[in-house]
Amino acid sequence: MQKLDYRNIERDPARCGGQPVVGGTRIRVATVLASYRLGMGVEEIVQQYPSLRPGDVHDALAFAYEHLDEIDANLAGDDEATVKAAMARRRNAE
Repeated sequence: MQKLDYRNIERDPARCGGQPVVGGTRIRVATVLASYRLGMGVEEIVQQYPSLRPGDVHDALAFAYEHLDEIDANLAGDDEATVKAAMARRRNAE
C-alpha cells in the first residue's frame, strides 16, 4: 500500500481499483469530492460517512484539488459505468 503526499490518503491496487482512498477505508477521494461538489459541507460528509473525521475530508479535498484531472477522470468513469449498466439492464428487460 502506497502512502501518498497526503497524510490520510492511500492508493492500494487491491482496494477500489487502485484509486486514492481515505486511509483505512474504502471511501474514495472521488466520492468525497463529489459530495462536496453537491453542496455538502465537511460535517455533512462526516455524518454521511461516519468512519471519516473532519481531517480526513480536508485531506481528501486537498488531494483531489492537487490531482483534479485524475479525480475528475475517476468520476467520469463512474458516470460511464452507470450509463453502461443502465443500458444493459434495459436490453435485458426487452
